[in-house]
Amino acid sequence: MPFFMIVIIVVAIVILSQMAKPARGSRAVRGGSRSPAKRRPAPPLRTPPACLGVPEGHPARSAAMRLEAALPADFEARVKDRVLRGAPNLREGEWQWRWFELKRYFLLCGVLRGVPMYSAAVDDVWHEMLMFTREYEDFCKTFCGQLIHHAPHAPDAKPDPGERAWFDWAYGELFLPAAGSEALWGPFYRTPMPQGLMRELETRSAEELRRARFNVRSAERFADLDDVVSHLIGRGKELASRRDEPVRARDDDWSANALSTGLLSAGFFYYSWGSPDAFGSQMDQLRTDDAVRRDDNAAYGNSYVCSSDGGDNGGDNGGGTSCGGDGGDGGSSCSGGGDGGGGSSCSGGGSSCGGGSSCGGGGS
Repeated sequence: MPFFMIVIIVVAIVILSQMAKPARGSRAVRGGSRSPAKRRPAPPLRTPPACLGVPEGHPARSAAMRLEAALPADFEARVKDRVLRGAPNLREGEWQWRWFELKRYFLLCGVLRGVPMYSAAVDDVWHEMLMFTREYEDFCKTFCGQLIHHAPHAPDAKPDPGERAWFDWAYGELFLPAAGSEALWGPFYRTPMPQGLMRELETRSAEELRRARFNVRSAERFADLDDVVSHLIGRGKELASRRDEPVRARDDDWSANALSTGLLSAGFFYYSWGSPDAFGSQMDQLRTDDAVRRDDNAAYGNSYVCSSDGGDNGGDNGGGTSCGGDGGDGGSSCSGGGDGGGGSSCSGGGSSCGGGSSCGGGGS
């Protein structure tokens, strides 16, 4: 082989080896000290349903519309700004669900007497809302005619299981299931309805129940809230009187009363009347069956829209929507007074509510 050919081959080998070194070095660096993996963006949250998830034809529909109209968009924006100062990483979807559940809670407060607060995240939003005393008072009076007070419990107070069962039942009777609710309130139907309460619902008169367990003052001011109270009393009496009838022996949808709310109520009362040891597993199975049925029927979601002519909206909406996809919830006690200043009994600090009920109160 000619000498110059050997020289060319040697030079080519040297060049190729030098070109390969950076690639090998690069692989060694990646293998030895990996750069931080890129964080995948969190999946988007579903949008909360319109009109607080109260279906068309439900007696609470017009009250939900008035509640929405009483919270103008600029009020929400100011509350949101305060919340984001303390939680700058809060995603938009998470804010929407907290605001939505707070509004659901307010609707419960307009109907029930004594509504404990079971969500620290929702309570935090309520604390910031209370800082706007005048706007908050205007909202309360427009919605239910009286101030919804924040009444924190003692630090060592323990949640009453019966109160949680009552909360779960009323919540399920008023609202369609929504994807983000349990993330804030915790699982529903985990505490049996007390048997004494079921007997009370069956045996006491409607008027006795109304004065013992419902927000009488707001019901006297607003016909739609009075209708909701009557609806819940009727439903409670029906469920309590049939509490010992096996669920499977009934018509599948007898408890739905054509409103698609309260679908788990019959099983909730029946299993609460049975063995406490079996209650949890029985309700888990019932909830699973209900979820499968809802998926099959596509009965839940954002298909419930608001009409512009439903109910008494209590004045114009001040730039807000009468029924929107985002809303909220809270907890309160109600009074007919309110001498300005919002009537808040809490400080401007953080929430005093934990995962259980450490805040609450009751309408009268």
